[in-house]
Amino acid sequence: MTNLGVQQLHIIPFDLGCVFYDCLSINNSKNLDFAKHFIDKLTNDSKAYNFTIENNIVLKYTGKEITDIEYKKCKLAETAICIANLMPNLKCYVLANGIGIFVLADLEGKALLKTDESIKDYSKAILANYQKKVTQASILKRFNGEEILVEENKAMLAFRELCWNIVNERSIKRKSVNVRKYSGSSSYKANGLSYVLSIYLLKENELTKNELNHLMRSTIFNKVVDKNEWAKINETIYNLECEDNVTTLKIGDTNTYYSWSAVAVEVKQDIANFDEISKNSVLSAMIKSELYVQSRWFIADNSMDNVNKNSHCSLEGLQRLASFVEFSQAELENDISANMNSLYKKVLNQVVITSEVKQLYKSVANQINTQKKIKEAHYQDKKRKNKLIADLFLAVFSASTLYKTVMDLISGKFDWYNWLIFAAMLVIAVGTIIFNYKNK
Repeated sequence: MTNLGVQQLHIIPFDLGCVFYDCLSINNSKNLDFAKHFIDKLTNDSKAYNFTIENNIVLKYTGKEITDIEYKKCKLAETAICIANLMPNLKCYVLANGIGIFVLADLEGKALLKTDESIKDYSKAILANYQKKVTQASILKRFNGEEILVEENKAMLAFRELCWNIVNERSIKRKSVNVRKYSGSSSYKANGLSYVLSIYLLKENELTKNELNHLMRSTIFNKVVDKNEWAKINETIYNLECEDNVTTLKIGDTNTYYSWSAVAVEVKQDIANFDEISKNSVLSAMIKSELYVQSRWFIADNSMDNVNKNSHCSLEGLQRLASFVEFSQAELENDISANMNSLYKKVLNQVVITSEVKQLYKSVANQINTQKKIKEAHYQDKKRKNKLIADLFLAVFSASTLYKTVMDLISGKFDWYNWLIFAAMLVIAVGTIIFNYKNK
């Protein structure tokens, strides 16, 4: 069964575990040097898989040192260091913050190819949500049915492994490269993936207002992958008004729709390929906004995973993470600026609000502060124990040193040498008392 579904785009982030441009660093020359090495190596290694890599940066030099970066114009990404063309319907944008984001264009309804054809007799909202759920579950290896998107999944995994191998090779030589080691590997959740954000491409009047509200907001689709539930869900859609209306933004004559779990763009006709996606100003603004937000969401989401799975995470490391989160919060507040074109600004503003990414950063900031307090309490406890051991050692040392002096006093053999030792021990003892007093 083909062409009965709703065309969909799927945004799939993964973590390389490194940064190519560190917003908190004064000097990014080493990071940018690695970015150049990464693109060159990725370009060469990708030939074995027939992937093509587009370099999307121009590096600026002062003498032989790389001092700055400039991004080439890209309609679908703002800070991509390179763009990987994996398949005609699949690209990956590798961003400067070390997040790679696959954009998978399901323009043929591949999730419906092996679906019971009776689904076409129900509301199109059921078909669209089923298509999304099956696609997402297949990408994340959670679907129990017959596998779909086999070639796409192979290509995405192969590309992730290419990126991780380059980062890991470099981290052996320079330990500072791999800053998010736990999430930047195949052992993280679904082979390095965590979630999928989907964009519906809807024709005008393809769904009624109530169907649209249910599709974007309702929880009635929890069991939509079970065909035995279709009739029940269908009855609910047609007989029950959705309590929550979808957030709508009209841009010119095009409607865009937003919710926490999905977004939708109205299109006049079917999209044929990626070129048409880039030429559609509203659709390209939507993807650009989602790449911006989802890369930041993914870093926030995996930040605590990296802390909790790293038993050697220092207080300094936590403080750096706290600073990064604080910077990202400010960035989310200030990046929607007058310098943006008005279309992108409108779409990005809605994506930021409905994704609730700001709330996520607040939650992560609170968790980090809690971890810092625990770590600081641990350090203080360790400091007190070390102080006790040092004091005991000093007491034993002083006692053993003073023993001969005291014995000489008793026996009447107290010469100038003994006086010198006695005075030195007295100074040390008094100094220790004063030091401990000031460091309580």
